[in-house]
This record gives sequence, structure tokens and C-alpha cells, in this order.
Amino acid sequence: MKLILSFLILFTVCFHSYGQTPIHDKAIVAQQERMVFKQWDEDQFFPEPNRFLGIPTNPIWYATWGLHPNYPDLDRRPLSSHGEQTQRLGLAAAMQISSNHYKQHSDTVRNLANAEMARISGALSATDPLYQLYYKKELRPLEDPESAAFLGVSPEIVSYMNDHGAYQWYLNNMASLSERYEFAKTLDMERGQRILMYHRIMLEMRDVLKKWQYKLDMSSNMLAFRKLNQRKANGEIIFSNPTNEEDRAKKIANQTQVLK
Repeated sequence: MKLILSFLILFTVCFHSYGQTPIHDKAIVAQQERMVFKQWDEDQFFPEPNRFLGIPTNPIWYATWGLHPNYPDLDRRPLSSHGEQTQRLGLAAAMQISSNHYKQHSDTVRNLANAEMARISGALSATDPLYQLYYKKELRPLEDPESAAFLGVSPEIVSYMNDHGAYQWYLNNMASLSERYEFAKTLDMERGQRILMYHRIMLEMRDVLKKWQYKLDMSSNMLAFRKLNQRKANGEIIFSNPTNEEDRAKKIANQTQVLK
């Protein structure tokens, strides 16, 4: 009996010592639902005004909504069609679209700049198809003029050309063209201007090579004439028609003046 009595007393003390009572206020619940996930419903604002002849008669309504009579008329949800969060999301989306547009524009400008730089850059001039297919081969003598000067020429002619200054003339002209050729390959310029420079250099190089070949031919004739004249002086040969041979010798001597 004492045990049961003690249990009842303890239960009573614990029951009365619980100082918090759950409150289920439908007005608060309705406001939470409106602001979170449900539609803004003007009929779900509590307490209700209990209008009589259009005049609110509920004093609790006056205490709650009297100072804010227009509150139920405005949808104040952050995610409503014109809510603050919706506006922020819309603004963020608009800024993202604008950012993408500027990024695309900057990428386009960058690509155009890279393409323009690749088009005029001297560092990439060797990749030009026209240069690779034609001008590189035609202008190859300018890369090493000395090795191409006396191809298939006898040592006597080489010595003769050096003694008379013709070889130095060849080197000076080819060195000048080689320097211009190097500038045409390395300087930044329009592709059309570069091709025109290649072409002008090629024409001038062909003219120099033509004159150089002429000098080689004349020196060969001159050396042959000297040998022939030496054999005549030694009595090894006798000209059957001295007049024609003398005229031929004079003609060769006049032509070889260009070598000096």
C-alpha cells in the first residue's frame, strides 16, 4: 500500500512539474504553410474578421491584423512569382546568361586574335602551303650560296673567277638576297606581302644566277682560248684560216670584259 501511494505521489509531482504545454495555433500553422510551400490563400488568415455589414467585429482580428489590413492581399512568399527569392534566382540566371555572352564574345575575340597572329606571324611562315610547295624549293640556293657556286666546275675556272673578282661579286649579291630572304621569313607581315617578297627575291636571284652562269661560261671560253693560244705559240698547232681565228679570239676577249 505504501509503495502504491509513493508511486501516485511521485506521478503527481512529475505531472505538475512539466511547465510546457504544446500549443497548436492554426493561425501560426497557416502562416508557416503559406510562407513555405502552400499557395497564398486570403481565406486562411486567422483569426477571421467576422464581418458584419462589411465591418470586422472580431476584436482579436483587430489585435492581430488591425495595423496591417493589407497584409493578406499581398503574396509575400519568397518563391512566389514576384517574390524576393524568385527575383534573386531570375537575376542570377540573367547574370549567368550575360556572363556566358561576354565569355563567348571574349573567346571569339581571342580566337580571331590568335588566327590573325598565326596569319601574320613570322614564326609560322614556314607552314604556308604555297611556300612549302614552291618558294622553298626555288629559293634553296640562298640558304647556302657558296656550295652552289661552282657545281661541276673545274678548279682552273674557280681560280680564274677568284682572281678576277667575279666570285666576290656573286657572294655579295647572294648574301644581300639571303638577308632579305631571312627577313621575309621571320618578320611579322601580311601573307600576301610575304609572298610578294618571296617572288621579288626569287626573280632577282634568278637574274644573279643567270649572270653568274654567263661569267662561268665566258671564263671557260677564255681559258680554252689561252690554252689554244699557248699551243699555237709552242708550234703544236697551226691555224688554217688565221683571220677567222683572230676574229674569234677578239670576240672572246671582248665578252670576257664583264668578268672584271
